[in-house]
Amino acid sequence: MQFLRSSLALSSVLAALMLVAVPKVLTQEQPATPPAGLSQGQLESFADAAIEVQRLETELNADLQAADNPEEAARLRQDAEGEATRAVQANGLTTDEYMAIVRAAEQDPALYAMITDMMRQRAQ
Repeated sequence: MQFLRSSLALSSVLAALMLVAVPKVLTQEQPATPPAGLSQGQLESFADAAIEVQRLETELNADLQAADNPEEAARLRQDAEGEATRAVQANGLTTDEYMAIVRAAEQDPALYAMITDMMRQRAQ
């Protein structure tokens, strides 16, 4: 469940940034290459997975509002976590790799900006 909470928190923040016309951080010059240890392919896979996790979060929130009881809500959360894990794996990452990128993006504003830019481009 920690995986889903962490990835949903990041994708919520990323989604909010995607809705802003031109975030200040994106108007600054950005590095052309990914940070050391991460390939362009990994970042692209992450962006695709994060978009899918974001979609799952939106669905989960709607389903939770309609849940009749705490047991149903717990089942919905568990199902969503499984779907999020499959979405990450379908995009060629392990959950450990996905979470490592989440942590790196939380610590590195340039990486965060690179990922939000990729997500924005893919969402269009």
